[in-house]
Amino acid sequence: MPKVSKKELIIYHARESFSKNGYELTTLEAIAKECSITKPAIYYHFKDKATLYKAVVCPEFTAIALKIKENTQMGTPTKRLENYIKTFGEFLISNPSFSAIFAREIANGASSMPDECIEQLSRTIGQLISILNDGESAKTFTKEPPFLIQMMIVTTLTSYNTAQPLREKISQYMQNKATQAEPNFHNIIDALSQKIIKGLLC
Repeated sequence: MPKVSKKELIIYHARESFSKNGYELTTLEAIAKECSITKPAIYYHFKDKATLYKAVVCPEFTAIALKIKENTQMGTPTKRLENYIKTFGEFLISNPSFSAIFAREIANGASSMPDECIEQLSRTIGQLISILNDGESAKTFTKEPPFLIQMMIVTTLTSYNTAQPLREKISQYMQNKATQAEPNFHNIIDALSQKIIKGLLC
């Protein structure tokens, strides 16, 4: 790990802990131990665990909202939706800890998600709504609930991205393991994009 500031070190280890253990089971004591610092040193930078969690997850939600906005401005509604799904998937590939945290928030009803993160997520979904509305106006897409499409994208990609250990354990019990090649996550993104778009086409 390259040389970083103490605050960046805390965020790094907190991200790993939140992704592996969830918000409730993550402790500042454990994070301090991972950083080889004292718990009061964490309080110097973050007043409590909630503030630290916000510092970990909110920049990620902001980043993905910006990337999706940048990548879905041009083209037909079909191309924009394809870019929406691929951008989401590529972001999860590049940020596996965020993927795990996001999956936990979905499973827990976003009980720990800061309001700022929800605001950024609403912007992301707003972009999806715009794409779907443009597709309906162009007679390209049938009308479908935006949240259904969003959950198909998010739950499929986060679940697949975080379920590799389970898939590896299952494969140990399969008779024809040699024929059960693990698909590349990029292929999963492409397949999901094709299925969602096919289901929306008029």
